[in-house]
Amino acid sequence: MNPIHRLPMLLATAVSGFVLPAQGPVNPPPWWGVADDVTVSLYWNFAGPTPLVPQAVAVPAWYNPAVTQAVPTGPLVLLPNLAGKSNVLALVGNGTTRTARLDVTVDNDPHIDWVKIFWFQFDEFEGASGSLVEAIQEDLAQYKRSSMTTTREPIGNGWFRVTVTATLIPQPDDEEVDFTFTEQAFGTVAVDNLYVNSKCVKLDESDQDGDALGMVDGFTIDLTAATNSSECLAAAVTVGPSPSFLRTYWVSSLGTLPGAPHQIFRLNQSGVPIAVTPLPDTLATAPFGPSDLAVETLPGPAGTQTQYVYALVDLRTTATAHVLLRAIDTNGTLVTARNVPLVGFPSVSVVPPQRFGLAFNPSGNLGLGSFWVTAPGAGTPSLAYEFDRSGGLLRTLPGLPPGTVGAGYDSVYGNLYFFSNDVVATPTGPVRVNGSEWSAYDHQPTGVTFHGNLQLPNPGGPRGGIASGFETYRRANGQFRAVCVAQVGTRSVLYELKGPFRWGASLLGTCGMQGLPFEGSTNLQFTLSGVPNATFAALYIGFQPLNAPFSLAPFGLPETNVLVNLHMNSALLPPAAPGRFVFPFPVLPPGFGFSYAPFYFQWLVFDPSAPNGISMSPGGKTLLY
Repeated sequence: MNPIHRLPMLLATAVSGFVLPAQGPVNPPPWWGVADDVTVSLYWNFAGPTPLVPQAVAVPAWYNPAVTQAVPTGPLVLLPNLAGKSNVLALVGNGTTRTARLDVTVDNDPHIDWVKIFWFQFDEFEGASGSLVEAIQEDLAQYKRSSMTTTREPIGNGWFRVTVTATLIPQPDDEEVDFTFTEQAFGTVAVDNLYVNSKCVKLDESDQDGDALGMVDGFTIDLTAATNSSECLAAAVTVGPSPSFLRTYWVSSLGTLPGAPHQIFRLNQSGVPIAVTPLPDTLATAPFGPSDLAVETLPGPAGTQTQYVYALVDLRTTATAHVLLRAIDTNGTLVTARNVPLVGFPSVSVVPPQRFGLAFNPSGNLGLGSFWVTAPGAGTPSLAYEFDRSGGLLRTLPGLPPGTVGAGYDSVYGNLYFFSNDVVATPTGPVRVNGSEWSAYDHQPTGVTFHGNLQLPNPGGPRGGIASGFETYRRANGQFRAVCVAQVGTRSVLYELKGPFRWGASLLGTCGMQGLPFEGSTNLQFTLSGVPNATFAALYIGFQPLNAPFSLAPFGLPETNVLVNLHMNSALLPPAAPGRFVFPFPVLPPGFGFSYAPFYFQWLVFDPSAPNGISMSPGGKTLLY
């Protein structure tokens, strides 16, 4: 028997501990390698005495290594070297058409009302006469696949890096990825460095059929009147325990009188102040005050949790000479032991004192948690710095929009959000409440933009006022919210925006956007990406979603749903680039009647990898300002 065919019998060998692969994945999910109860991270390097047994980079307590299997079928062999790589799993040609399979099963813990974000990446070698086809196994009895995207990029010597992402609804007991090798001559088809990651998340209807990104949910607080403070800077939200899940709004305030402390106000979910925490900082020690806030949530036993609010103060004018994150518990008590001095923050000569933004990423630094701090600059692109819990600098992210004064992180999809007070010229006048979305996978902008509440009256000033603070959070039912603080005339105003941009479940690709979503915009585009096999696509746009997704399974298109009322559509479009389609949105003159109209869209995709060659994408949603 070929030795490789005995390898599945070795899969019962226990896999324990946490192992970091010598070569890490490229742009993995931000929760790659995180050790918690909902995340699995595995790595196959096809080397050593058990090449088909994965290394467990990080697995939960319920993970069973005997369930995870990589089972070969057909004449697969292990090659010590191929085109610059060592220890690869391969199908070697003999002049006839040969096929083989590798079926990879990953153990999971099922949650009926949750979904699984599933990601895998591998290196493939096909040569001139071979092919390697990967697929997340269709299992309609267990789950439906959604948002499946694939990217393929050359990495040298004939090798390509392939990355696949999908959402599985509901979260299944196990996942299976099938690799089909085909070689038609004397070439070699091979795979190496397989990384698999899955995470269980709970979504609400806003991620399935919710309101357009940027829509104001009607909750607005005049902070100046509520706090009797002349300048409120930023806000954050904590959510109380079951069954009430009461929200508390935390608002930072600048102490404007000599010797007066900066303060953190607590407001109930009706916007009524209930308490205030003075900080040991004044204009003399921290001229820009507690410029932004962020929340950390620590899970406890039996579904309990502990939350801390962090207030960022720049103390670099004092002998302590650092930027400090002051920790406050939900009773409003300063918790000095949890303070985080950002010892890795650049010096005053590099980054002068100014308003900084703050966000907390619970998955950062392999699940230990990390803090993002934005430095807005002056008319130049902003920077963001990521720090560990000891204040050490982990990375620097350049190229943020100028004037970025607020930040937030959505742990469900792994996106960073930034809020800028830079002057953006729009067809309807200058705007200074500008939001953007960045992926925490590759730390690049996704193209999704939004704006604050431009309907707030601001006579003599820019529409919607001037951005001051920002935070994102999920309500107890999973609803996404962005909390914004803006200076509108002489008032500080807090409001919440709905989201996110992407929504709904359907099989292929992911929606995106580029440009300004305004009446009169000449550069607004809606995009489809992650579909390298698609030959044509057409965009469908509606002014509201369907009351419920309309399944096309009875028409031979399983896992495909119509999500929007189809009010208009584009012609069939060819790819603008491999795997990417672009629809330039028509210019609607200002005053045309579409200001603050929601737009919902999804793509019809012609793709031979889909059942019967046709599917539809999940949706996108935005306001037209």
